[in-house]
Amino acid sequence: MIDINFKKKYKRKVISTRSGMTFSEVIVTIGIFSIIMVGVNQLFIKSWQNYNLVMHTNEASIAANRGMSDIINVLRRIREADNGGHPILGVGDFDLKVFSDIDKDGITEKVHYYLNGTDLMVGKSNPSGFPLTYPVGDDEVSVLIKNVVNSSAQPLFFYYNRENEIINAPAGSINEIRMIEVNLFVDRREGDLSIKSYASLRNLSDYDTLN
Repeated sequence: MIDINFKKKYKRKVISTRSGMTFSEVIVTIGIFSIIMVGVNQLFIKSWQNYNLVMHTNEASIAANRGMSDIINVLRRIREADNGGHPILGVGDFDLKVFSDIDKDGITEKVHYYLNGTDLMVGKSNPSGFPLTYPVGDDEVSVLIKNVVNSSAQPLFFYYNRENEIINAPAGSINEIRMIEVNLFVDRREGDLSIKSYASLRNLSDYDTLN
């Protein structure tokens, strides 16, 4: 009798599993993440700075342009005072007095533009009495444009004659003025904003005829 035994041989497999990260891998991962975060942070800061630049520029520009538009509209409508005075009362680099119907009520007011510190002011006075006279000072005063930073070398007003030539001594040549340039420098953190405009004094054509 033959007894045969079959023995199964089992090969033992060893499966090696490794969980977690080594210290060097953690360091590399942290370094890469830090580089990415620095880039993202710089991008955010730059975007925020650009946003502030746009917002501040828009705010300064809107306020200054609105005030500039008011000045130009008044200057274009200057006319003889209700007491017969010349449409331009007084001129200077940072001071201008004219007669115009600033509030469109049919009465010719004395309008006074001048710089007070960094505020461009506008004063208004109505005539009164009989015969009509205008007060020396201003009846009402308000701030028209804030943060005006014109230096002494940057006049607020320039004056031109009928040939569009600058009048160097306007105080002694009021009768020759036919156009006024308004030149503003408005402060903002990113740099001064320059705005200028011109007003042709339409109602002074009668004075050309008289002269």
